[in-house]
Amino acid sequence: MKIACVNLFLNNGISNMKYKNLEFSYISPSNTEFLKPLKYDCVSFSAKIPLITEPTLEDLINKTPEEEVLKANILRLAKYDIPCPVCGHLMLDAEKFNAFENKVLSTTDTEKLLQYIGENRKYLHPVEAKVFNMLKTLHKESPDKSIYELLKSKLPEAEGNLIREQSKVFTEIGILSRDLPPQKRDLIQGLIKDSYSRIWDTRETSRFSRKVFIDKLKSIFSAGEVKQNALSAVQYEIFNLTTPTLIEKTKYNDKEYEIIEQAVKLPKAQNNVNAFIVKYAKKNYGEADPSQKIAIRLLSSSLATIEHIKAQKNDGETVPGNLALECAADNNSRGHNDIMEQIIDNPKMPENYKKYMRRLCELHNEGILDKTYIKQQNKTFKNASMGILNADNEIRELIWDGPNTPHKNTDDAPQKAESQKPSSGQKARNNGAKGYSRPHGTKH
Repeated sequence: MKIACVNLFLNNGISNMKYKNLEFSYISPSNTEFLKPLKYDCVSFSAKIPLITEPTLEDLINKTPEEEVLKANILRLAKYDIPCPVCGHLMLDAEKFNAFENKVLSTTDTEKLLQYIGENRKYLHPVEAKVFNMLKTLHKESPDKSIYELLKSKLPEAEGNLIREQSKVFTEIGILSRDLPPQKRDLIQGLIKDSYSRIWDTRETSRFSRKVFIDKLKSIFSAGEVKQNALSAVQYEIFNLTTPTLIEKTKYNDKEYEIIEQAVKLPKAQNNVNAFIVKYAKKNYGEADPSQKIAIRLLSSSLATIEHIKAQKNDGETVPGNLALECAADNNSRGHNDIMEQIIDNPKMPENYKKYMRRLCELHNEGILDKTYIKQQNKTFKNASMGILNADNEIRELIWDGPNTPHKNTDDAPQKAESQKPSSGQKARNNGAKGYSRPHGTKH
């Protein structure tokens, strides 16, 4: 079988001929919607990264499955510093992360480990950045200690602070639960009591889990009722469709959702320095000096990963329009949950999603990415989130559909279009020319 390389992003006829004389087999995507010709020509970016659905020569030699080719090519986009659609922080591409990891694994010297982390500082998430700065300060005071020893030196203080923060949330939940029916109230009080026993227990097997606590709390309530109330509150906040009074009524007349809202405030290693220190200073690594693992952990949260927008458990397919880049921390945090749960746990996600889509639009305007993938992805996000995640306006305003002369940003697109306007003599010769579409912002 001859190779059938699907040309999703370009319409220049080159891609399908690239491996014409090779006899490797490759299965083309079954979704024929992506095989339709593009409305406008696009600038080739084959010198930068492969097409999203096109295998590299290495893929062909290894007979890499179609889905893995698709994921790998989307992951390569991360080298263009794309913000995570959930948290908004820059994602680190695998090539840079692997280079960092190799350096870290070559030494246990604290000075060098901190240096290697510092070289990738711009990718650190806020909590990891604070931990990194803390370690640098502690290293100056105790230059002979390993990273693990430095982190562990802060454990008593961090653990005390964390328990105080957790206790505050538990107290609020306990007070709110008094207005619930006796059966639910007793279940919640029992859950809080069990959580305290786990917090005070020093054994690794009995550690308190924020995620488990929230999941058990939700299981006490009616899942459908809680979800509906939660989504209503989120939508009211995001779209600002109602008055503060109605927002208040939507949220706080329902004690069950109000309790869940409090539970989400429980600290976690992703958003709380004390929680980070306690988790990784108490972790049983099973080795003498886990400093290298801690150093790697500081950056691993920022690693770009592939996320199924519509979860696979809900029949989400592995096709371009259903695959997005997402940092490892948020990907792991979401697990197999519906994207609506992710929005509730990350209230700034709608704003961060637009940042993510703006960056993809910039890559289109630089000739790196075609709008087909961007629009398909936005459509999936919008449908999966009941319209909460929607970048239609950004795509409409930022993507320039003019001639094959990419521009760096939207500000200079109109100027370029003006500079390329034909003279009066050329207008007659160019009249009826095909394939030209004026960029947004220019006059007809």
